Amino acid sequence: MLALFPINAWIAFPLLLISMLLASFLRSKKAKLLIIILMTSLLVAELISIYFSGGFIDYQFYVNLNINDIIEGLAIFKLQAVLAIFAFFAFLIVQFKLANILQEKLNILLRLVILVIAALSLNYRHGPVDKLIEIYQVISAPKTPFTESLEKLNITNYPTKAQIETLAGKNIIVISLESFEQGFLGFGDITPNLNQLTQKYTFYPNIPMATGSSWTTASMYTYMTGMPFLVGGTNTTPLSDITKTHLVSLGDVLHKGGYQTRYIIGSPTFAGIGHIISMFGIDVICEKNYPGEYPKAPFGLYDKDTFDIAKRQLSELSTSDKPFALFISTISTHAPNGFYDKRMEPIIGQKESDILFSAASLDYNLSQFIHYLEQQGILENTVFYIFPDHLMMGSGTQTIANLSQKERFLYLLTNAKSADIAENVQSTIYQIDLPRIILDGAKIKTNARFLTDYLDHNMDKKQFVIDHKSAIATINRSAGSAD
Repeated sequence: MLALFPINAWIAFPLLLISMLLASFLRSKKAKLLIIILMTSLLVAELISIYFSGGFIDYQFYVNLNINDIIEGLAIFKLQAVLAIFAFFAFLIVQFKLANILQEKLNILLRLVILVIAALSLNYRHGPVDKLIEIYQVISAPKTPFTESLEKLNITNYPTKAQIETLAGKNIIVISLESFEQGFLGFGDITPNLNQLTQKYTFYPNIPMATGSSWTTASMYTYMTGMPFLVGGTNTTPLSDITKTHLVSLGDVLHKGGYQTRYIIGSPTFAGIGHIISMFGIDVICEKNYPGEYPKAPFGLYDKDTFDIAKRQLSELSTSDKPFALFISTISTHAPNGFYDKRMEPIIGQKESDILFSAASLDYNLSQFIHYLEQQGILENTVFYIFPDHLMMGSGTQTIANLSQKERFLYLLTNAKSADIAENVQSTIYQIDLPRIILDGAKIKTNARFLTDYLDHNMDKKQFVIDHKSAIATINRSAGSAD
């Protein structure tokens, strides 16, 4: 079991020791069993978090700890779920027996000293205790008047939705690629087309993934609002009871400029992303808009069909004299194995693994879509933006091992001119910069402002988010409304 968790898996030993020692102080078998169950649950949860995100339980883990996400996760990570259940009961049995041995062989004082040492071993900077404290800092963030919450981050003169003015520029296409991080560009035989596109268009290779933007819904929320998805309150499905937000989003800016806006995703129920999109006033397009026309796929659509729908949507949008913004989310490269589309076999052939096959399929389908935009002349007045939503999750696979051989980054590929974006291609840009970049690259003029507009251009914005998690959580919580 621990072989699947090569990073930070040592946490199992102090947690197991703490669990057994705590149980050894109890005489009642029921009390022993209860404490062991609780501690084993925490241990397995930590190992699951390490497997998926490479780190200890954090806010990302917390907000995905709900029935919908758990069911979706079980549908994808079947083997991992079985291993987690096996580990839970194995740890349970071993601890119960060892707790009795410790109770018989070691005196109370020695057990107490070992317990304190084991507990202290978990308390260090960015360790498991710090991560649990960070969760508390986010969920305990209070709800205050929205303007007051902004002022805590020195955000002043923030134009409201009603005050926004927008002068339309070029059309926009935003493509968010599921888990398709920069490291895949190093697999030359898997991503030959994407590598060619990076040479042809403007490519920003240095985008670090940040707190509050490290899973699909959070990534989308960040590039739409410029604010990381850290939300105060104990709800593990944040904003599920919210119908609108006072935060200005790309949807608000584009609508003021007369833009048609649509978002294509396989299934709007995936990670609750459809609900968040609707908060921004953007129409959701999915497999339900084309009943029976595409093969059944995990979470609605294979990437091949997502791009086919995108072409059909562009044909409709182009017939209007209004500008448009089309947002697209792919899904087939989801960890751990991707979603295998047999229709791609004659085109790309066999690959070493299903995830690499899915990656090669996305590489091909994405390049064909960009070629379509070029051939149809759409790019004459349209700017596209392509970036991964987050890093590939998981541990213990050859693909993750290969991706981890160097520092892992996201990236941005666009046909917008770097002069319009006002960022050097070798400079570090951040996920919270994306809404500003998207608007500037499309030459859209607006008085709307985002978090990044209030920060120093050269600062480490990833660290800024870490340092101001509670204030950001207060803003997101205070912005929400059920009206």
